[in-house]
Amino acid sequence: MRVSVIIPCRNGERIVAEAVRSALAQTERPLEVLVVDDASTDRTLDVALAAGARVLGARGRAVAAAGADAPGELPRHVLALYKSSELDNDVQGRRPKTATTNEVHRWAQMPLNWLGLMVEYHDIDQGLPDERAMARYRGVVTWYQTEEIAEPLAYLRWLGAQMRAGRRVVVLGYLGALRDRRTLRTLDLAAVNEALAPSGLQFLGNWTGNQHVIELRRKDKRMMEFERPLPPGLPYYQQVVCRRADSRAHLVLARRDVPDSESHMVVTGPWGGFAAAEYAQFQFPGEGGAQWWIDPFAFFREALGIADWPRPDTTTQCGRRIFYTHVDGDGLRNRSELPGGASSGQVILDEILSRYRLPTSVSVVVAEVEPTLLGTPEFHELARAIYTLPNVEAGSHSYTHPLDWEKRTRSFAPAGVPYSVETETAGAIRYMEERLLPPGKRVRLFQWSGSTRVTEEAIAVLDRLGVPNINGGDTMRDREWPSYTRVAPLMRQVGRHWQAYTSASNENLYTHLWTGPFYGFRHVIETYENTERPRRVAPVNVYYHYYSGERVASLAALQYVHEWVLRQPLARIFTSEYLAIVAGFRTARIARVPEGWRISGHGALSTVRFDDTRAHLDLDRSSGVLGYLHHQGALYVHLAGPGPALIALRDRPPATAYLVQASHRVTAWKREAGRVALTLSGLGEKVVELAGFAGDREVAVEIREPAGSRRVRVRCGADGHLTVRAGEANDVEVRVG
Repeated sequence: MRVSVIIPCRNGERIVAEAVRSALAQTERPLEVLVVDDASTDRTLDVALAAGARVLGARGRAVAAAGADAPGELPRHVLALYKSSELDNDVQGRRPKTATTNEVHRWAQMPLNWLGLMVEYHDIDQGLPDERAMARYRGVVTWYQTEEIAEPLAYLRWLGAQMRAGRRVVVLGYLGALRDRRTLRTLDLAAVNEALAPSGLQFLGNWTGNQHVIELRRKDKRMMEFERPLPPGLPYYQQVVCRRADSRAHLVLARRDVPDSESHMVVTGPWGGFAAAEYAQFQFPGEGGAQWWIDPFAFFREALGIADWPRPDTTTQCGRRIFYTHVDGDGLRNRSELPGGASSGQVILDEILSRYRLPTSVSVVVAEVEPTLLGTPEFHELARAIYTLPNVEAGSHSYTHPLDWEKRTRSFAPAGVPYSVETETAGAIRYMEERLLPPGKRVRLFQWSGSTRVTEEAIAVLDRLGVPNINGGDTMRDREWPSYTRVAPLMRQVGRHWQAYTSASNENLYTHLWTGPFYGFRHVIETYENTERPRRVAPVNVYYHYYSGERVASLAALQYVHEWVLRQPLARIFTSEYLAIVAGFRTARIARVPEGWRISGHGALSTVRFDDTRAHLDLDRSSGVLGYLHHQGALYVHLAGPGPALIALRDRPPATAYLVQASHRVTAWKREAGRVALTLSGLGEKVVELAGFAGDREVAVEIREPAGSRRVRVRCGADGHLTVRAGEANDVEVRVG
């Protein structure tokens, strides 16, 4: 039997939410909530759905939160709008903006990805998406640089309709629709405010750039001055006021020469958020980069209403920060200045790949190793030798090294090899598998060459072959670029396909396009450290080319970086494994259910993160999980595999044994009667930390490898944690208890 509650949503979200909570508190029976006018917001629905209520619309049909495909599912997708009528400045001149060359992708997508959200792009100059297209989205994000648009009032009314449908609308920079591009007429502000009524925002004008009359009234220290302080002379003022009582202003300015002139330049609420132009971030002159004035992580979390949502996390595996490394094929033939005159490729084989034995993804350019083109038997056999190493997986770096995939230019144009996207992708892969790789090995990834600005056609070929792709991004966060604006997002949208970005820059940028200083790559460690603290936002990615073996200084820098890696407690995986995790991020689904959270469709992604919590994993009510770790105020939950998982939380540690962290992927796990058996798979020494045992006592441990087994006794700490160092076989089984 269900208890039915009728709630008129016209009374406002807060009253609705309180009514739902009150009804839930008064009954233990299943609750059915009838929404009288179909105007409930997504948060109201979340409250009811989280408690197992069945939510009905005015006509008695079941409804779900905005963007969800099923009751309880949380919409992880955000639609970013851009204008192709706006121009982007790059080294090739001013060009129309695209899904890649816009402010949301450049600056906002990274924090949105870190918050667990998928960002998709739409050129608003191509028309307004209809309701069917919008049904899958949590909200809309814009970051325009102009106020002109075709049919501005229709666009603003469309934004208002999104808010009425329960979607959040986040506006950074200019509203983007105060003037009609065709007629050049400026909208009446009353019409603007009427269209945006669901937000409570009112644009009142009173613009000034006179810094002498602009004053700071209030600022939220938790939200503002994130990477740099506001200047004494504030850049500009317009009067924007949010009339909704349930919204929060984070930056309030006023004019000394105008009464009643307080303006909410940064504000968030249940409808979304607004950060006025010049107050979201500071832009250095020229190519000097940018820094955030707002805290983008906090701003988007509040504006999109996702504070307690679990985040699919691509930085961590089994509690440890992910490490991956890949080598682009450039420079294999270069002669090294090291004594002996070996090729750079030979130096990398001898001094890096054979010496450090880390899982490494290595590519070649076919034209540089094929003897009938630019290669020789020496380089052909060198490539074959590299791919025999067990710690090397094969990647392709194309056939003739395209420099610009859009313009179809390339580094090499050998006779008899005309430019062809099919040859550069599928042809290069086929050549490697037939001529270079030992039996049992396949090309596991494609590493884009040149500018890495690739076409949809090229990615489509790889997707057809099931080969993931990577490159581009160029993350740097160091003393020269002290900002999260230089940390790349996970990927970029190319038509209906996706290109994965690297997690750090390569030595070409640290050596100023290979002009020096040739030791520059050692400074990449700053980025590794600054993307770990104060929050872990990226894996450790050692990304370089064969030509790092050309110079004494560049080789020393590469060795310095590898030595640093060996000292870190990292989860070392191949690049193809990391790309599978990114693919899992794209497809992961999260639902709020009565027991907690259900995770599905996550593929190889094995970590879900809860921010700002001291909660613990409830192992008795959870399923499909291995354990958890607290790190930097967040809870990292380790998923057991690609199947659905149920995550339930509680306020105290479990008394049952669980995984805290492991150096390698856990491929088998069994917990029974105080005993644990697990298998760790991958290259290198295996280390695992478990918890949930009686404190300060010895525990029997058996370590099984293909060569045999051994028994040891390991003492638990006072907190019931124990650490086991196992063998180096590809698969090691550890039995505890």
